[in-house]
Amino acid sequence: MRKRSGILIAFMVVLAFVVGGLTTYVVLDRTVDIDVNIEDDEFANFLEVLTEIRRSHYFYDGEGDLMRGAIEGMLAATGDSYSNFFSPDDFDTSRTHLRGSFYGIGAEVQTINDQSVIVAPFPGSPAENYGVMPGDIVISVDGEDVRDYDLGDVISRIRGDYGTVVTLEVLRGNATNSIHISVTRGRIANETVRTSTLNFDGRNIGYLQVTTFGEETYNEFRAGIAELEANGIDGLIIDMRNNPGGYLHTVTQMLSYLLPSGDLITSAVDRNGNEQSYMTQGSSRPRLDVEIVTLINEGSASASEIFAAAMMEIAGAEVVGTTSFGKGTVQQSRTLRSGDILQLTTQAWLTPNGNLIEGHGVTPTVYVEAPDFYFFLQVHLGDENILIYDMVHTGIASAQNILNLLGYDVDRTDGYFDSSTINAVRNFQRNNDLRPTGDIDSETATLLTIKWREMVRNPAYDAQLLAAVDLFE
Repeated sequence: MRKRSGILIAFMVVLAFVVGGLTTYVVLDRTVDIDVNIEDDEFANFLEVLTEIRRSHYFYDGEGDLMRGAIEGMLAATGDSYSNFFSPDDFDTSRTHLRGSFYGIGAEVQTINDQSVIVAPFPGSPAENYGVMPGDIVISVDGEDVRDYDLGDVISRIRGDYGTVVTLEVLRGNATNSIHISVTRGRIANETVRTSTLNFDGRNIGYLQVTTFGEETYNEFRAGIAELEANGIDGLIIDMRNNPGGYLHTVTQMLSYLLPSGDLITSAVDRNGNEQSYMTQGSSRPRLDVEIVTLINEGSASASEIFAAAMMEIAGAEVVGTTSFGKGTVQQSRTLRSGDILQLTTQAWLTPNGNLIEGHGVTPTVYVEAPDFYFFLQVHLGDENILIYDMVHTGIASAQNILNLLGYDVDRTDGYFDSSTINAVRNFQRNNDLRPTGDIDSETATLLTIKWREMVRNPAYDAQLLAAVDLFE
């Protein structure tokens, strides 16, 4: 029978000896006994390769890189993109969005299929304002190819000093050509709950947006509910769109605040089928007397999926939007003696009805897609100082799409700068107190992008939000 010799290698620091079928390894101050057959070809190959590299490889200059490479290789071989090996700094960086504040672009990045993928930009963040979208695959940062970099290195390069600019090269959707998005870094304050009251046909609908499940989210959530109740609301929309997740205890507290005690929120099941259940606690009755609708989209992941599924399956609440991201696994982190952190996937989440979230996501009860213009790109000049007649450029295609959206007719949207584009740009410039050159310079490109983002943020154009409002009687 084949043994899991890879596990042994991960903890190996000093090879002590091999006796029969039991191999003992000295792991710093302790020993770990693992049942490994000495005739296991894979393990024998590993030792042989390690010996040959140390003995004769021209570039070999130390043990550390080999051991880290072996560990990272084992984790990659599991096929699980959420299991990682972090340095302390990289681990801290990967979790800063759950704490007070930090400097960066404000987006959740994960490794998926060996690629660094934007799971979701934080609402109101520089990433969202400059057009970074869920699902964008990051292939370079400031011109440096990061496709072979680990997640911590990618995040470190995206982060930086306040007010500086970082340029991401990304692949979007099924496109074969990459696009460039320049984002000015800002202070990302973890104000994770935002509220407002929407008035539709004489009804006051409370709107509560949760951007992540961080350390202070539950307190902000309770304060937001209290504020909306004081305003007198006839219904409540809880917006989990582009929420990348966070702490399980936070979502448990929030659901316990809304729902009666003793309801199953979620179960975590390990590879042996053992389940750990998480229940609501506290009140014996629902906290609110109004109908609640939850919004999700493809950027809703992890804890936000647990929340939406629980509201749907426990409370029978409507969920509006598109199928969520499908990140439904549990990672446990362990600090090793070296200070490095091993993060391993140990369980998978199940909804209250026993449905697997991982790879499936949560399907809304009311499926509504966002408008097409939500997925436009900012007008990016790239290496050009100005875009002019007869040029072909992705930034021109973005400008053409936005111009048409704003009511300035353009004959084509393929990125070729034709005469109709000149006329549309001139009209836009005249109406916005810019010099009407008909060329797309930096000032024109920025204003076009801002006008587009204003429409994206306008509730009147939010098809998913409007569909949620229609559900209230």
